[in-house]
Amino acid sequence: MAVAAQGVGARATEQAWEMPAERPLVSRLVRPWRQNPVGAIGLLIVVLFFAVGIFGPYLAPYDPRALDARARFLGPEWDHPFGTTSLGQDMFSRIMQGARLSLTFSAAVFFFGFIPGTALGIASGYFGRWVDYLIQRSGEAWTALPQLPILLTVVAAVGPGLKAVVIVVAISALFGGSRLLRAVALVEKHKEYIVAARATGANEAHILWRHILPNIMPYILVGASSVFALAIVAEAVLSFLGLGAQPGTPGWGIDLSAAIQGGRASSYPHLIIFPGFAISIVVLGFNLLGDTLRDILDPRLRGATGPRR
Repeated sequence: MAVAAQGVGARATEQAWEMPAERPLVSRLVRPWRQNPVGAIGLLIVVLFFAVGIFGPYLAPYDPRALDARARFLGPEWDHPFGTTSLGQDMFSRIMQGARLSLTFSAAVFFFGFIPGTALGIASGYFGRWVDYLIQRSGEAWTALPQLPILLTVVAAVGPGLKAVVIVVAISALFGGSRLLRAVALVEKHKEYIVAARATGANEAHILWRHILPNIMPYILVGASSVFALAIVAEAVLSFLGLGAQPGTPGWGIDLSAAIQGGRASSYPHLIIFPGFAISIVVLGFNLLGDTLRDILDPRLRGATGPRR
C-alpha cells in the first residue's frame, strides 16, 4: 500500500499544473509587430514623420528659404540629395521643414476636431434622445453645405493662411468622428456586460470610462490614423490650390504647386517626385499603422494585415 501511495503521489507531482512563465515586457511589446511586418513598416514611417516634423528644421543642412541664383534647378547630387528649386533652394531641407508644417496642421485637426468629435459621438450614441438629435442634425447641416465657399468665407473673415484651413477641416473632422463613434457606442451600450454593470450599481460615468471607452478604443485608433492621413492630404491639396500656407513657406503642397505652375516639372522631375513621394509615403504609413492597431487590439476586426491563422 505504501508503495502504491508513493507511486500515486509521484504521478500527481508530475501532473501538477504550473503557471507558464510570463514573457518579458519588451517581448510582449515586440511580438505583435513581428507578427505584422506590414504594420511595423507603417509604425516606422509614422515615427520617422514625427521625428522629422519635430527635429527636421534643426537637422536640415540648408536654410529652406535661402535663395541661391547659382544653384538653380540642380538635380540630385551629393551636396543637394533632392536637388534644388527654381530659386536655388535646397529641396531636401524644404522637405524636412515641410514635415513640420504637415505635422502641425494634422495635430491641430486631431486635437481640435477629432478628439471633441469622438466625445460627441460617444455621448450621442450612448445617451440618445435629444443629445443624439442635436449632435447628428448639426453634423448633417454642416455636411450639406459646400465646403469650398465656407472655406473662402472663413479666409475672408480671419485672413489667408493655415488658420482658416484648420478651422474648416477641424469642424469636418469633428462631425465625421462623431458619426463613426456614435454607431459603435450605440451597439456597445446594448450588450450584456453593460446591463450587468448597471445591475451592480455602476453610474453612467463609470460605465463610459471603464467599459464603453476601452471596448471602442480600436475604432478610435483607426479613426485617429485616418484623420492624420486625411489632414496631411487636405493641407497639401489646399496649399497646392493657394488656399493654405502662403507662397514661399516650405511645404509639400506648395512645392508641388510651384513646380507645376512654373512649367518645369517635365524638365526637372525631381521638383515633383520628392514632395509627392513624401505625401504618399506618410499617408501610407498612417493607413498601415491604423489597420494593424485595429487587428492587434480587436481580433474581431482582423483584416488582411493580421497574421495568418
